[in-house]
Formats: sequence, structure tokens, C-alpha cells
Amino acid sequence: MKIAYLINNLNSKNGWGRYASDLIYGVKKSGHEIVILKEEDDGLEGMPILRRGIRVFTPAFKIKKLLKDCDIIHALDGYPYGVIGAIANTGLSKKLIITGVGTYAVEPLYNFRTSLLLKWAYKKANQIITISNFTKSEIIKKIRLENIKVINPGINFEKFYRPHIKTDEKFILSVGALKFRKGYHISIPAFVLAKKEIPDLKYKIVGNQGDKSYFGHLKKLVKDNNIGNDIGFLEEMGDEELKKLYQTAKLFVLTSINHNYHFEGFGLGFLEAAAAGLPVIGTLGNGIGDAVKNGYNGILIPQKNIEKTAEAILEIINSKKYYQMSQASLEWAQSHNLNKTVDEYLKVYKEIL
Repeated sequence: MKIAYLINNLNSKNGWGRYASDLIYGVKKSGHEIVILKEEDDGLEGMPILRRGIRVFTPAFKIKKLLKDCDIIHALDGYPYGVIGAIANTGLSKKLIITGVGTYAVEPLYNFRTSLLLKWAYKKANQIITISNFTKSEIIKKIRLENIKVINPGINFEKFYRPHIKTDEKFILSVGALKFRKGYHISIPAFVLAKKEIPDLKYKIVGNQGDKSYFGHLKKLVKDNNIGNDIGFLEEMGDEELKKLYQTAKLFVLTSINHNYHFEGFGLGFLEAAAAGLPVIGTLGNGIGDAVKNGYNGILIPQKNIEKTAEAILEIINSKKYYQMSQASLEWAQSHNLNKTVDEYLKVYKEIL
């Protein structure tokens, strides 16, 4: 098979890029030919030719010739890539798959400028796949689809598995871009509450700091609570450095919230942390429900609840069941191995052909 992928980027330092690169190179490793068409010029493989807004039509016509000898067009998210794929496929009659990742599979359905185009693209697709049950449920609130199914992302377990190392430093860890929907304005005050019970507790946050306004708000929270020596903001971290943090942290926390149809589509960080044996804390009412088994390898709490977040931190760290939950995380991560995800996609490819 020859598959053309329409994506945002391949940069493994962000969730979108890691998901795309893991899937695409997993398929390539299975012996299939790939074409990569992307929006961002990340310096990696592929042609940075895709655009959004009123410019979605220009690349759609430009890539037609690149798609002529492909068997499948696979767009990783609804807008703009699913729309571009559907427009480009007009007259080609290739098999079209759209994977709904998260926000941009849903939010454009509520925007009058993009809703008709995205609904049309979904209807043109041979198969709609979402990365979580939550993303699926949000799409079908706005459009009736029969050809929609869920395939959860997976991780390279061997890559992220590390035996846990006990260190003198006791810290909790978050990984994800510093943006409002990640909910750091909830987890930081929760950390302050938990620290009252565990005075030597620290907090490390790894993520892109491009949103200067939100980052400024978080730094003010740190200053107002006088925890400047207890919290660290890190970015531009390679896999090896990140794995060392997973290996030495006490638990993983990400208190994501839904905001203006922006939400956590899944949460690969939860699986990466689980592969290092970390218990995890996430939130209810989004795609994290597919990335964490509530009460088994972690705790899911109501969104925007500082007190419940602090209680969960204390419950896990102080619990006699900590190591039981740690072992459960390892087993959970193993059950979400990347090979399983790739196999499920290959099965879909073969079925629609």
C-alpha cells in the first residue's frame, strides 16, 4: 500500500507530532510506502505545503498530483487536514480516512465559517477514526456518522520503560504545553495545598512556554504562593532527559480542562509516565478517560477542582497501595503498545481497500 498522510508536524517534542510520527513510521516499518504532507516546516521529513483558513483550497489542488498513485489518503485531524484531503480527493476517488484527534476535530463544527466544510469532509470519508471515546462523542453531537470508530494511540513501551529510581528529591511531574486548557492554574494551587502535608514536595512542569500571557499568569501564581524554590518550568527537553524525569518522579499530574471546545483528546503523556511505573492523576470529561484506568493506575478528578486534585496527590503519595498502583501503570502502558495501534490502522486500511 501507499498512504499519503496529511498532518500538522512530525516533531516528537509535542503530542501531536509524536502521535503522527509514531503512527506513520510504524506503518512504514511494516513495509508500506508513505507520503508526508504537513503544515509546519519542522525540518523533518515531508513537504510543508498545507494551510488553513481561506488558504485550504490552494494546497488541496496542488497536492492532487502527489496523491494520484496513492491508495489511501489519511488526514490526522478534521480541520484543516480532513477538509484538504476531501477537496484534493475530488475526482481522484481514493480511499479517505480522517482521524479525529481532539479540538480541531470538534471546534470547527461550532464555527459557521468551517462547520459546513468539515461536515462535508466527514461525509466524504470512507472511515472516521477518533483517538478517544470522548472525541467520538463530541463529533456525533454535531453530525450523524455511521462509519466512525475509536483507535487509541499507543506508545513505544520499550522506549519509555525505565525501572523507577528512588532519589532524595520528592517531586510530582506534568508534561504538556503551557496553555490554558492544560489546567496548570489548577494543579499549581493544588500542589500548594498538598505541600502543607508534605513540606519537601517539589513540582516540575515540562512544556512549551510560547503562550507568554498564560506563562506569566502561572509565574504570578508561583510568586504569590512563595513557592519559587519548589517549582521548576522546563522546556525543549529531549526524550532521554524526559525519561529520566519520569524515572525519578513520584507521580504524574495533568489537570486538563475543556475550554471553548478545546479539550484533551487523549493524553500520550499519561501512557509515557505509566511506562515508567508512575501513578497518574488526570481529569474527567475528556479523552483522558481512555488514557487512564480510573482507580487502577491513577485517579481521575472533576475538572477545575483544586481541593480534589490536592486530595488525590496526597492519597497516592501517602497510600500503602502506591506500589500496587505503580505496577498497574506498567501493565496498563504495556497493553497500549504502539504495535497494537499500528496493527489496528493497517487492518482498517486493508478493509476499506
